[in-house]
Amino acid sequence: MMNRNAVTITDISKRTGLSVYVISRALNGKSGVAQETRSRILKVADEMGYVPNSKAQDLRTGRNRSITLLTAGMSNSYYLDLISGIESVLQGREESLFIADLAVNGRYEEDNETSLLRRVAENRPGGIISTLGLSDRSRRMLRGWGVPTIFVDSTPEVEGVLQEDSGDGFSYVTTDNVDAAEQLGAHLNEHGFRKWLLAIYPDIWNSRYARERSLVSAATKSGAEIRVIECGNNEKDACATMLNFMDTQGYEPDVVIAGNNPILLGVMPAFQTRGVRIPVDVGLVTFDDFAWSDLLSPRITLVAENSHLIGVNAANFLLEQIEEGKEASEGDGPTMMPKPVRRMIKSSLKVRESCGCLTR
Repeated sequence: MMNRNAVTITDISKRTGLSVYVISRALNGKSGVAQETRSRILKVADEMGYVPNSKAQDLRTGRNRSITLLTAGMSNSYYLDLISGIESVLQGREESLFIADLAVNGRYEEDNETSLLRRVAENRPGGIISTLGLSDRSRRMLRGWGVPTIFVDSTPEVEGVLQEDSGDGFSYVTTDNVDAAEQLGAHLNEHGFRKWLLAIYPDIWNSRYARERSLVSAATKSGAEIRVIECGNNEKDACATMLNFMDTQGYEPDVVIAGNNPILLGVMPAFQTRGVRIPVDVGLVTFDDFAWSDLLSPRITLVAENSHLIGVNAANFLLEQIEEGKEASEGDGPTMMPKPVRRMIKSSLKVRESCGCLTR
């Protein structure tokens, strides 16, 4: 049996007795081929299992039709709505979406990031959407390769400082995390909570900077004490960290803030193991909405990010930059990195029972 992936237009030409030129035009939907002949060619191609070599076509046309999304732990349901937003833009177009996870199960290593990014680049994607700010080394590689890149969720930062170099800066679309944390902090103050505990992920997910700083500021303004513990960005590590904290630190918060939903899913079983009742013994709130948050008892008060809209914006901006880069490469002037686009999306506070509020 013929290897389906090995079938070429030359094979179809031999089977039909038609020239390679005619076969190529028929398969690519171009004019100059009679409808009866086109139908015959397509039928034979289907019978033989012909699959177009999109990479070869990209090399001929100078047009890459794949976009790679770099995630950082697919257990985070934030990505489901993000991907939905991206796909809603790509649907009906020629672009395909590929996903590469830089932090499987929420565990990140810089060397893994570098090697995975090189493998992504070997496939010559038309553009990249990254949910991590990436290391300095990775960003330098992306600049050198000239691959259009949009950051979401995290942004290209060094120690919490955005990189604003306009000559070769990157674009980003992210939640306004300062506003999100301020909304949440104000609500905690309304409750009169005076001992806050923030369980947050490592700072490679650099949305942490804005969330932590803003909550610390909100606690200070409220006259509340706040402590911060760092958890692995997954349910198992977050549960172990919370159990260790409760057993060793002697600090009894009246409200716990989970940095995202994977951490929330670790905090809740830790409370259950130690017999801590929500919200009777402690209030519980979190960043990031998730599809089944209304099914929990009590329902969780949370900051809802509009990750679908973030995905829509990121995909649209990336396609614009890909097109700008294509036009620049075809012109007479020097090729330049597209002008960076930077947009922050507002979130909303969903107040439910886990903070001590009545059902609304």
